[in-house]
Amino acid sequence: MKQDPPLDTRRWKYGYLVDIIFTRDTWMHRLDICRATGITWSSSPGHDGQLVADVTAEWARRHGQPFSLTLTGPAGGQRCQGSNGEHLELDALEFCWILAGRAPGAGLLATRVPF
Repeated sequence: MKQDPPLDTRRWKYGYLVDIIFTRDTWMHRLDICRATGITWSSSPGHDGQLVADVTAEWARRHGQPFSLTLTGPAGGQRCQGSNGEHLELDALEFCWILAGRAPGAGLLATRVPF
């Protein structure tokens, strides 16, 4: 499977920037503010779950490796690609936090997704 180029060499189309990145950026800043101020994040499967699902799909496409993923919390879910891949289980918000580059990730979690 073709792997996407690193984030710093990618040219984004205007529609991708406006429709995807701006939405993710605002969502991630909401998480940043909650964590910085100690405010409890309130997740919903409908809104937050859809955003996490979209991020997960892009992450899977970017690394192109087999995996099984279990994301916990209201925005979580399960996803699998291929067989005999790395198994990951973590909170859905932490998963996005790592993929956005706010915390280090190892293995497949080192694959960044633009936020």
